[in-house]
Amino acid sequence: MATHYAAYGLRLSCAFQLPGMHAVAADAHELPTLALELREPAELEREWSGADGPEQWRGRLGDGLELAIERGAAGDLLFSYGERARFRLHRDMRQLDCAPAHDGLDWQRTLIGKVLPAISVMRGYEALHAAAVDSPDGVVAIMAPSGAGKSTLALELLGRGWPLFADDALILQSGESGVLAYPGTPHMNVAEDRPDMIDPHVIDPQALGDTLATLAGEHWLAVSATATRPRPVRMLCLLTRGAGLTSEISPLAPSPLPLSPYILGLPAGQQRERARFSLYADLMQSSSLVKLTADAVEEPARLADMLEGALEREPQPTVSGAA
Repeated sequence: MATHYAAYGLRLSCAFQLPGMHAVAADAHELPTLALELREPAELEREWSGADGPEQWRGRLGDGLELAIERGAAGDLLFSYGERARFRLHRDMRQLDCAPAHDGLDWQRTLIGKVLPAISVMRGYEALHAAAVDSPDGVVAIMAPSGAGKSTLALELLGRGWPLFADDALILQSGESGVLAYPGTPHMNVAEDRPDMIDPHVIDPQALGDTLATLAGEHWLAVSATATRPRPVRMLCLLTRGAGLTSEISPLAPSPLPLSPYILGLPAGQQRERARFSLYADLMQSSSLVKLTADAVEEPARLADMLEGALEREPQPTVSGAA
């Protein structure tokens, strides 16, 4: 019997349980459905139609392994997580076959944190590479180059009682009421060698939620306080940290161009690109865009204070969205 979950704007009908996630009723959310099935590696290999051209994407994950995406001759898609797991997305994008090479949680972390958000974008959503929390007035998304501290700042805000909205990919969709963000999963990765400057109570795994596993130097957590409903985006924060930078926060002009480095998605046709630009243009009209710079040794608590202050100063955009 299938277990149902909601994440990344999808209703997941899963033949196996996803660790750290809470089941929902089959009809709890009016979302497009994706069925997840388990397969033996040899069975998935037989069903895969074979690569049709070069890989669409390849990238190295935080654990050092690579994730690759290939399009098949029959229109199906293959996700390869090193030699540890393969995932085959059917041509209609309504079923994902999962074939782990061994037991363990590493392949499920990749499925939940990387493969499912990618499928969400393939099915028509847009996405930003961002850590996001839910404020009383809407989602606050933090974008930064790798290692700049977006997750650390999100952790500080979680410690202040703001629910987690997304750890790594913020899913967006345009609708009659404007642009809405859809929650990710309750999972978050926290480095074992976290900076001493962070108050231990904020990032203690036991304080945030349950530690599901420690993988490649990171605690994989199921955070207790998480958002469960679509929400408007209140603020987009571009974070830059470096030695000698002055710690300050300033508003930016409402242009989608600064978001370009953080927009997720495979190359698409002109129609999809126009729709994508339109969504981000609309997002700029319904949310605030700010730049937060800080010295490399600035305490995260100070950055969180600055971000909260900016939220209080920036006028609340008029958005008719889900609360």
